[in-house]
Amino acid sequence: MSHASSIFKDETTFFHEYVPPTLPHREKQLERLMRFFKPLFTDKFVSVNIAIIGQAGVGKTAVAKLFGKQLIEEAKKRNAKILFEYMYCSAARTLSAVLRQVISKNWRKIPITGITGSELIVELNERLNKEDKRLVLVLDEAKLLGGEEIHGLIRSAEFFGYGKARISTIVISRPEDWVAYLQSDLSEDVHIVIELPRYSEEELRDILRYRAKIGFYDGVVSSEICDMVARIASETGNARHGIEILYHAGLIAEKSDEKRITPEMIRIAKNEVYPETSPEILRGLHAHELLTLLAVAITLKEELTAPIGRVYEEYKVICEEYGAKPRTTRNFKNYLRVLSDIQIINTVVKNLKRGRRTIVTLTEIPASILEERVRKLLEEKRPVEIRD
Repeated sequence: MSHASSIFKDETTFFHEYVPPTLPHREKQLERLMRFFKPLFTDKFVSVNIAIIGQAGVGKTAVAKLFGKQLIEEAKKRNAKILFEYMYCSAARTLSAVLRQVISKNWRKIPITGITGSELIVELNERLNKEDKRLVLVLDEAKLLGGEEIHGLIRSAEFFGYGKARISTIVISRPEDWVAYLQSDLSEDVHIVIELPRYSEEELRDILRYRAKIGFYDGVVSSEICDMVARIASETGNARHGIEILYHAGLIAEKSDEKRITPEMIRIAKNEVYPETSPEILRGLHAHELLTLLAVAITLKEELTAPIGRVYEEYKVICEEYGAKPRTTRNFKNYLRVLSDIQIINTVVKNLKRGRRTIVTLTEIPASILEERVRKLLEEKRPVEIRD
C-alpha cells in the first residue's frame, strides 16, 4: 500500500510529457497560431506551414501541443475534420518513419519495409482526401529530418491537383539549426516564423509559481523559493531547467519527510539537473547511439577531451559487454554527429602537423552521471533491441 505524498498534489505535472492548460507568457503566440490556422476550418484550398523557433526550454513543444488541443476543440465546434499529430524527429529520423506512424495510428498498420516514402505520401493524401480530412503535422527537432524531406512533403499537394492540399506543418527548431539545416530548403514553403524569446527572470518567476501551485500542496513552496529558482534558470532563460530543479527539490523534501522545500534543497537539486540529458532526449536515441554515448562518458571520466579513435575503441569494448556487434567507424561517426546535433556532446576538429583530428568533449553534465543514466536506459531496452 503506497502512502499519499505530503509534498506533491500532482507529481505528473512535473513530467516532461505534461502540458499545462495554461502557458504563462506564451498566450500571444498561441493566439497567432490559431489565427494563422483558421483558414483550415473553411478553405479547402489552403495549406498552412509555420516554423516555431527558439532555444531550449522556451516552450516550443508545449506551445505546439497546447495549440493542438485548442485546434481540435475548435474544429469540433465547427464540424471540421482535422487531425493533429505530433512527431519527435529524434525517434523517427526519416519522413517515411513519420508517415508510417501517422498512417498506422489513424488507419492501418504499415510494415517497416517494402513501401517507399513516395508511396506513403500518396496513401496519406488519398486517405485524407477520401475522408475530407485535414492533417496538421508537428515535426519537433526537425533538423534531424532535414529540410529537403519536409519540402517534399509540403510540395506533395502539387501532384494531387489544385484544392487537394490536405497536409499542413508546424516545424520546430532551434534558431541556429533553422538557419543551418532548414531555412534554405523551406524558405518558399514556410512563410511564417514564430520566434519564442528566452524567458526573463520575472517571466520565469510567474511560470514557476504557476507550476508550483498545480503540482505541490499549499505551503510546500514559498515565493522566495520560486524567486531563487527563477534566478538560477534566468542564466539560460530555460523554463524546463527551473521546473526540473523545483521537481527534484520536491523529491528531496519527500525523501527527507520534510513538509516544505528549503533553499539548501534547491542548491542540491541544481547540481542534479542537466537539461541536455532530459529523458525525452535520451529515450529518443537508438541503441548504438546510446552505446556510443556510454563510450564517451566512460572515456571522459578521467579526461577533459578524447580523440574519436580512443572513444571508438571504448565503444567496441562496450558493445562486447552488451552483446552487440560493433558498427563501422563510419557509422560510429554518424552516431557522434547525432549526439553533437542534440547538444549532449561537442566535437571539435583540430588542425595538427600530421593532419586534422576530431576531439570529443562533454557539455556540462559530469561523465559519471551520464554513464549512470545511459546504463539505466540500456537496461530498459530488450537484448534484441541492442543486438540488432
